[in-house]
Amino acid sequence: MIKKKISDKQVKDFLERNPNFFVENQAILKKINFPLNQKNLDQKNPNIIPFKDWVIENLKKKQRDIIETAKHNFFTQKKIHGSIINLLKKKKIDEFLIYLTNDLPKHFELEVISIVTSNLNISKKFNLRFEQSNLINAIYGKENQLIMDAVDKDLGIFKESKEKIYSNAIYSLKKEIFDKPSLLIFGSKDKHFIDNRAYDLILFFSNVVQERLNQFLYE
Repeated sequence: MIKKKISDKQVKDFLERNPNFFVENQAILKKINFPLNQKNLDQKNPNIIPFKDWVIENLKKKQRDIIETAKHNFFTQKKIHGSIINLLKKKKIDEFLIYLTNDLPKHFELEVISIVTSNLNISKKFNLRFEQSNLINAIYGKENQLIMDAVDKDLGIFKESKEKIYSNAIYSLKKEIFDKPSLLIFGSKDKHFIDNRAYDLILFFSNVVQERLNQFLYE
């Protein structure tokens, strides 16, 4: 009888259906080699490393990633807290909006921080970006929602930007702020918002902006 060779896909499918296979058959791990990640730990065959060393290398990588994320969040937190203090010092809504849209992008090393509204009168009154409601509704979702992702080029939300925007954070302002759906948008030419770093900080910042707008308009 000719034995059929088991394909890679069959092995992959089996392991996906049996996630505890190596837990229940630990002895097999001693016989398995894994791809090399960082450096040549096996000089006889530089393309593979033992399972134990593979685990160690991956744990080191995860640790480095955690440290880098912590550093990023720390410096972002300092910037956001400082900018919030400056925003709260603004006594007039015009000064507030100019600082938000003109000064803060440079402070955060972003290309765009802007408010987009479907209320034409409000856009003219405060020199805000106007877009038709169908575009904003396609993005809006629900109030106080923050989305961080690569830019959807088909929507054209950054069509007025001089720079090519690669990633964005979009916060859905409460409809009562400008009486119609409006968005607070952040745009970056880099992968700034792809990995959700500092999500909670940006959400906090957006909530503060929204609350301050509410105070200006309804106090």
